[in-house]
Formats: sequence, structure tokens, C-alpha cells
Amino acid sequence: MTDNNTYMSQLMKMAEDGAPVPALVLATADARRRRNLKRLAGDVRFAGINELLTRLSEVGKAFAETPELSKITFMIQRAHADFMTALEATLSGYFSVASDAMRDVLEIEYLLMDFAIHPGHAADWLTTDDKGRMKRFAPVHVRKRLQEAGVVNFGDQAVSMDYKGHSMALHVSPVQLVNSANGIVSEHSWLNEAGFWEIFDHGSGLLKALSLFVERTAPGAPAETVLKKDFTAFNEARRKADGLKRVWMSVAETATKAGDPGTVGSRVLRAMVGSDIIDGQALSAVGDEEAVTDALFKEMHKLAESDEPITRAAARLFLSIANDSAGNDASPELAEQPSNQ
Repeated sequence: MTDNNTYMSQLMKMAEDGAPVPALVLATADARRRRNLKRLAGDVRFAGINELLTRLSEVGKAFAETPELSKITFMIQRAHADFMTALEATLSGYFSVASDAMRDVLEIEYLLMDFAIHPGHAADWLTTDDKGRMKRFAPVHVRKRLQEAGVVNFGDQAVSMDYKGHSMALHVSPVQLVNSANGIVSEHSWLNEAGFWEIFDHGSGLLKALSLFVERTAPGAPAETVLKKDFTAFNEARRKADGLKRVWMSVAETATKAGDPGTVGSRVLRAMVGSDIIDGQALSAVGDEEAVTDALFKEMHKLAESDEPITRAAARLFLSIANDSAGNDASPELAEQPSNQ
């Protein structure tokens, strides 16, 4: 007997009532979320995000209780919501939504730094009209001031490549970008992981901007104490996210550049060892060179079937390079190049 109150039964009813396409969209997102949750069970990145969200809530409360900071408490709350949005979107496979949310956090980060180095700017930003706010506080003007103050280094034209990338993905353009995926990303896409490194990269940037703003605006305020607490879980989670990001960058670079197979294969292997996907010490302890090689390829074949997108892509690329180097025809499955979707 079907429980009419379950989520899937409600989606089935939606489809029967004449809305099969929305029902399929929602069912697909739910299935992706469940799959990712199963794949990531016990992952330190959830603990890291929990610490980030908890700490932002504490910072928001401290801002609200401090007169010099209280008027921009809503910015902390908005960033908190952005991270929740990015988490849900990443798990559901909608990386473009996660990316847009992190663009919002990036704008908050830049504004906070601008307020920190230019006393009075926060009050001006809060009180000026829309036209005046855009004229003085549009992202391009804020970035230029930050560049001139030496707070950041955007290059000669004060262009943040991070912000530019987010903007190119957000705005409609004939240029097709891999990170502007149309809807849900494919099951084994690297974009299923990219949302996490976006969260930790921008979470770290926001925390630094908050610390600078509080130190300059209300030194000694309770918010400063909160921001100086240890971020043990967050930092550990960020290291893991950064490691997977480095592996993917190695995969992407190797897949698009020609070179000596031994060199490019070693580049992928080093990245996998550096991010602890492969235990280099345990592998070296297996025995002589032949035994190590056999163990390595056995492990790579195993990882090539992994549900973890970055690991899967790296292992398949390594095996493809090895097969090409040996003059063998790689099987279509193992020779599959990392997908851009």
C-alpha cells in the first residue's frame, strides 16, 4: 500500500494531475541529493559547514548587540542564507545556483573590506539612494578602491577573476561556460564537488573580511572574540575541499595539454597522493617496483569505479594515459576523459 503522504507519492500525484515535467525535475533533484548524501556520509565537510553556519549565527547575534555594527547585521544573515542555499544546491546537483549564491557572498566580502578601510562608507551605503549607491558602490568601484588601498591584488585593472567568473556564469552570454550548467549536472560531474570548494573558499574570505571590519570599526567588541575562536572543523574541511580542487585542476590541465605520458601521468598521481586519495606511503611499502606498480594499477582500477567524481575522473585519466603509453587500446570506459559537465 502506498503512503500518500510520502514525497515520492506526492510527486506521482503531481504527474498524474497533469504536471509530469515538474514532477520529474523534483524527483531527479531528490534522487541526486539522496545519492550525494549517501556518498558523503560522515564527510568532514558537513562538520565544516556546520561550524561556519554556527559561527556566522554567533557573529550575527554579536553584531546585533553592538551599536557600531548592528545596522549591517542583515548582511551576515544574508551570507548565512547564501551558504545554506549553496549547500542544498550542491547536493541536489544545481551547481549554477550554488555559484550564484557564492557570488553574493563575494560582494558582501568586498563591501565589508571597503567599509573597514574607509570609515563612513558603511553609513553612506546604508543611507544613499539607489542611484547614488550604484554610482559609488557598484562592484567595479569597490574593487578599484580595494586595489588602490593594497588590501587585495586584482591586477592592473582591478579585475577579480573570481568575481568575473561568477558574473560570466550568471549573465546571459553566447559564451558557454562549464560552470554555467543548464539545470542539474550529470551524475559523475566534477561540478558535484565544486560547490564545496566554493563554499569553503568564500567562507574563508568572508570570515577574513568580517574580522577586518570588526577590528577597524569596533575593536574589542564581542564579535571580535567570536571571530577569533578556533575553526577546527572548518579548516580541516577546507583542506579536503582544496585537495580535491587541486586534483581536478591537475586532471583538467593534463586532459587538455599534450606531453610525455610519464610526466603527465605523474602529475595526476602526485595530486592524488597529495590529497590523500591514494596512500603513497602504504603503496611504497608493498614491495619492489613491480609489486608497487601492480598495486597502483589495481587501486586505480578500483578508484575508476568510485562514486566520488574527482577521484573517478583522475583515476580514469591516469589509466587512459597508461594505456596509451603502453601502446594498448584503452577500453571506452577507462579511456573516458573527464567530463566538463
